[in-house]
Amino acid sequence: MGKKKEINKIVLISILALFLSFILYLAFSIRMGISPDSLYHLEVSREYSTTLGIPENTPNTYEWRDITRIPYLFFWLNGRLLNLNSGFIDEVILLRMVNVLFSLGTVYVTYLLSKEILKGKWERLLPVFLLANTLMFVFLSSSINYDNLANLLSVLSIFYFVKFVKSKLDIKYLLWMVLFLCIGGLTKFTILPLAFILVVLCLIEIFKKRELIKEVKVNKYFLLILPILVLLFLNFQVYGVNILTYGSLEPDCEQILTHEQCLQNGVYYRDKITFPSIEVGGFQNIFEMIKNGDRIDPISYFPKWIWNITGKVFGIMADSSLEISDIAKSIYLFFLAIGLLIGITNFKKWNKVDRYLIVIVLFYLGVLFFLQNYNMYLKHNHFYLALQGRYIFPVITAMYILFIKSVFFVRNKVVRNLLLISLILLFLFGCIPTFFLNVESWWFK
Repeated sequence: MGKKKEINKIVLISILALFLSFILYLAFSIRMGISPDSLYHLEVSREYSTTLGIPENTPNTYEWRDITRIPYLFFWLNGRLLNLNSGFIDEVILLRMVNVLFSLGTVYVTYLLSKEILKGKWERLLPVFLLANTLMFVFLSSSINYDNLANLLSVLSIFYFVKFVKSKLDIKYLLWMVLFLCIGGLTKFTILPLAFILVVLCLIEIFKKRELIKEVKVNKYFLLILPILVLLFLNFQVYGVNILTYGSLEPDCEQILTHEQCLQNGVYYRDKITFPSIEVGGFQNIFEMIKNGDRIDPISYFPKWIWNITGKVFGIMADSSLEISDIAKSIYLFFLAIGLLIGITNFKKWNKVDRYLIVIVLFYLGVLFFLQNYNMYLKHNHFYLALQGRYIFPVITAMYILFIKSVFFVRNKVVRNLLLISLILLFLFGCIPTFFLNVESWWFK
């Protein structure tokens, strides 16, 4: 048993080491302007380095949209690092190294979460392997992007949610979850749907175990509660003030800057000039648009969405892109279909924690599909505008864990092992080899 445990540990370290080696290679060798929005994150971080607070909008910052009413933690932390660095290390390399650490943490916490859900020691390694060989996640990990911090905070929040559900109302797990969600809210507003569903499910769990509430001793965790209260206040300063002042979580650019100033930003120019939007309105108006043939319905849109987003998860969608073949997309989707089919036909085998994870994934993907991607299509009449594979990364760890658990429902060892070997080979080839076989030479310094 000890020898098996030792081999298991060696394999885990090997997965982490290979992942770290490749993203370090990318961090040192890829040119700026290739990774997704890296110039935006670098320049806004530089602006935050000019003050200890929130910098003002100036003519130098108009091309990055408003920088005063956004979740600011990633930029603020980068600003402090740039202050401490004072030119000692190349700024791009320094900030990329920090992002490398964020993603390395995400992969390791994926292993911790897998241990909570999956029983077999080898079984637990597979979600880690899948994440560490997801090309877009790997490429993103080597770049300057707040998604890397948001992904880490997301998986930490889900990890402590699972610990809380499995406990007898151990309040410290709930508090850790809320703490990481609050930090995530200050990092990127797309954490908010995850925060909503996790808090709702925790309230359901508390109601189910309400007889244990009298045993909860909150005063023991003052050192956790205090920073949570501070972070909740800071979140209100961003989102609460935005809602009260501008009527939305994220104000439109022209609510703060002028239209002409906003036009200096590429995304704003795209949304207003290149692909001008229309007012979608309520359900009645959407129904009329579909009925008249101006737009397709969500069910018809879904195959286009999942086909495109698959290519952007297992390929690279950035300021420059590396597309995978239609055959590769088909194979990835084939495995997804297999996992769904096995999971549905064995639905009685899912335990309470599994079902909660399924709800979390479906809710988050539902918000992404309807409120982000389908809504963009309705407004701009463009199927794939702002459709990014990396937007599912806050829940991709849970997806991989559920997928592996469903594969292990297969009782026939020969069939199961064939599936797993094929899956491992697909992800092995789909990451580093696919990158080097398709990357353009000008991507490198």
